[in-house]
Amino acid sequence: MHIKARHTIILLVLLSCLVNSAAKEYTAEYWQERGDEFLQKESFDIALDCYNKSIQLDGANASVRIKQGQVYSSLRRYSDALFSYNESIRLDQNRAEAWYGKGISLANLGEYNESIASFDVAIKLDPHGAISWYSKGLALAYLGRFNESLSAMDNAISRDDEFSLAWYNKALLLYDMGLANESIEALKRTVALDEDNEDAWFNLGLMLSGIEDYSDALDAYNRVLGLNPINAPAWVGKGEALLFLGRYFESGDAFSRAADIEPMKADDWNSYALALRMSGRYNESIAAYNKSIELDPSKAEAFNGQALSYVMLKKYNSSIELFDRAIELDSGVMGYWYNKALVLDEMENYTEAIAVFKTMVDMHPNCTECWNQLGLSLAKKEMFADAIAAYDKAIEIDPDYLEPWNNRGIAQVLGYEDLIEALKSFDRALQIDPNCMEAWVNKAKALKLSDRSTEASYAFEKAKKLGYTGDTST
Repeated sequence: MHIKARHTIILLVLLSCLVNSAAKEYTAEYWQERGDEFLQKESFDIALDCYNKSIQLDGANASVRIKQGQVYSSLRRYSDALFSYNESIRLDQNRAEAWYGKGISLANLGEYNESIASFDVAIKLDPHGAISWYSKGLALAYLGRFNESLSAMDNAISRDDEFSLAWYNKALLLYDMGLANESIEALKRTVALDEDNEDAWFNLGLMLSGIEDYSDALDAYNRVLGLNPINAPAWVGKGEALLFLGRYFESGDAFSRAADIEPMKADDWNSYALALRMSGRYNESIAAYNKSIELDPSKAEAFNGQALSYVMLKKYNSSIELFDRAIELDSGVMGYWYNKALVLDEMENYTEAIAVFKTMVDMHPNCTECWNQLGLSLAKKEMFADAIAAYDKAIEIDPDYLEPWNNRGIAQVLGYEDLIEALKSFDRALQIDPNCMEAWVNKAKALKLSDRSTEASYAFEKAKKLGYTGDTST
């Protein structure tokens, strides 16, 4: 009896399994629902198997064809996706979603004109759909049709003002069209809608730097780094912004962080070197310039910057060699010639300094500062007539340039003891800038030499009020 009861139980279990199995029907709807579940989980291969089973059982369901196309798109199988969307359209031409999916597939296959035509049908079927306008805008942008693309983005935004991607791509279009301020406003709207959009914050930083709004650019780069602390370009951008804000130590630290994350470009090393130089870290600066030069030996700016670091270390011979290298690479940059001439002057090599300044005025005859500096070097060689001629040339080009007037007066005193002409020059300097302390001091000394003590005392008093603390007895 015991054995028989056991067999009865087993038989009941088997019958129960058979009943349950028979109750489950693998219908087209079942496979569609399971496909939806796996699509939601982004298990695309499994979702595709389910939709394929559904289509095998019911090939007339346009909705399943759309979902099959979505899965193919997610798997980057765009030709297969296009086939699915075309099948959906064959079954039902009035589904905006199918036309939209077809447009996406065509765009991913590089068929932008055909994709735009599909988006237009989707827009006609669903005039309120922002996504089709947005996607049409992207396709138009790929074709370089920026005005039409911008109009499409505006249409998307008018249908969904909180469509952050439309605002972002509108910003990029505006920038490409040369409308930097409008682009910045669109980027600000983008990040207001999506605070986690790393690319939008980064581009906002770039564009704000482009209009020299370095404080706000710094804030944007900090937002990027808050989202992604290993974004090396953002560290570089932060370093650049800090550099322009005069925060040189912080700038150097930002560039250092960028270099630790990934290899920097020659321009980035050059900026890093500049930050180090401006913060007084001259040896480190020289090493950073070497990195820039290694990456781009044709970068004249790096040789010039490295030369300036050597100047600060008073290694003048080394700096002259580097200035020469910068000039050899780009002789048209006056700053390289000018820096070389100033160093030669500092080395009291006035003859060579004069030769360099003469080369500069030959290259740029209207460079007033070059003429003035030439005059200073000539005066140090006690070539006062030539110095005055150089100052006069600077004055001829720019009558309101104060320095050559002041220097001209000094040359008149030292070279010719022509106090009357000297005083005229100092008076003209003071006419240009009544608060020029040096001109008041020089005028006072010239008046003293002219035995005009009362006037000299008055001039010295004016100089004192402007900060002069020197001797008033000579």
